[in-house]
Amino acid sequence: MAESILKSSFPSQIASDAEKASSEYGAKVARAIEHEWFKRDSGATRFYSNRDEFHRLRLYARGEQSVKKYKDELSINGDLSYLNLDWKPVPIIPKFVDIVVNGMSDRLYDIKAYSQDSASVKKRTDYIESILTDMQTRAISDQIQQQLGINVYSNDPNTLPENEEELSLHMQLEYKQSIEIAQEQAIQVVLNTNKYDLLKRRINYDLTVLGIGAIKNNFNKSEGIKLEYVDPANLVYSYTESPYFDDIYYIGEVKSVTLNELKTQFPELTNDELEKLTKQGNQTSAAHNRFINEDSTLDANTIQVLYFNFKTYKNEVFKVKKTATGADKVIKKNDQFNPPKDKRSDFEKVSRSVEVIYDGAFIIGVNKLLKWELSKNMTRPKSDTSKAMFNYSVVAPRIYKGRIESLVSRITSFADMIQLTHLKLQQVLSRMIPDGVYLDADGLAEIDLGNGTNYNPQEALNMFFQTGSVIGRSMTTDGDMNSGRMPIQELTSNGGNNKIGSLINTYTITYK
Repeated sequence: MAESILKSSFPSQIASDAEKASSEYGAKVARAIEHEWFKRDSGATRFYSNRDEFHRLRLYARGEQSVKKYKDELSINGDLSYLNLDWKPVPIIPKFVDIVVNGMSDRLYDIKAYSQDSASVKKRTDYIESILTDMQTRAISDQIQQQLGINVYSNDPNTLPENEEELSLHMQLEYKQSIEIAQEQAIQVVLNTNKYDLLKRRINYDLTVLGIGAIKNNFNKSEGIKLEYVDPANLVYSYTESPYFDDIYYIGEVKSVTLNELKTQFPELTNDELEKLTKQGNQTSAAHNRFINEDSTLDANTIQVLYFNFKTYKNEVFKVKKTATGADKVIKKNDQFNPPKDKRSDFEKVSRSVEVIYDGAFIIGVNKLLKWELSKNMTRPKSDTSKAMFNYSVVAPRIYKGRIESLVSRITSFADMIQLTHLKLQQVLSRMIPDGVYLDADGLAEIDLGNGTNYNPQEALNMFFQTGSVIGRSMTTDGDMNSGRMPIQELTSNGGNNKIGSLINTYTITYK
């Protein structure tokens, strides 16, 4: 038990900056994440449980869920030999998923940039003042132009607003500075380059089906800002109760990486190391991909790599020294710098703590750390530069106590009910028999047509089916009451109709 706790514990956050930057520290973080998400102490893992559940929901959303549960409902001790049914699921959920996703993906807004720097604000203020001046001096300016032919307007007099309300509308709809137009165009180019509309549809689909959506942003010199889709089934993250995952301290994803891609990302790996990693990682990779297809064979050239971000803090320490001229000279120091507590010293220590993100890469099951470094181009909120933001943006609107709920997860029970009703309808229809007739042979024997024609059962049935008429006798030849005076009677079976009506009502109520 003590060993299990030790393996799952993360390294101390109060370690020195030099220790946090070491590969040993990064390896401890990676092993703690691996143990938390991939441990098998109880026979199950958090990561694989999530993947299996998301896989089940995605099958429901496609109308391809497993029919095993329906067969278990209709079978008798596992025997289905007497059932001849179409087990294909009724595609009920895909219809609702498409409606919701299409409604979420409709973009009902345009990007508008509004500059707030001092130069732009001054330019906007000067423009408004010039319009107000032209509006207030319109009468005098018109007289000067008529009498002297001089245009003293600062703006086009034909487009001047009539009042302040029109001026406010003009500033909102028509006035646009070049820097604002450039910013709008830059944002639009980034969105178009990353195929934002298609990316947004995938995320909306995940939010509807799985209840969670994720995206990763990155920056490199060759491609600029990059937005990448992240499969929520591959995510790992610290415990959170926030729908926006803003209180987590680590997050990452598991990717299947080929050997050539791994060599490109980490060129320091030798061929011997790659071969060793491949052999050691095959067993873990097989378990990682077991949910996809039980009959599929795993590519031996694929390795499962955990890419993760870890949030901690870093101390920014500076030595402030007085120069001979009385000015202050600032020198950057490490967090271990401690000036002597002597009032006669001419320098002091100034420090602050800021959040930082470390990027890591770790091969699952092999205990091999590929990367651990301070993240480049960390995103920080403008209002608080001491905070750092992850490369991953995740949202789960219906999360509660770490459990995620989605639209599809709430309606799977209704889909199961509809599917069972559909199968029962097939079963009732297959067992229904047509309406028949009852023929009393003794009653036919008492009938004499009088023309010598033999009124046999076949002749009576032909007349009944073609004309609907029946010949009978109320009295026998001996003068007694004839109990078989109706030799042919129609037999109706309403049991099947009643069952079908009941199943259709259930079907309709469940569908609504």
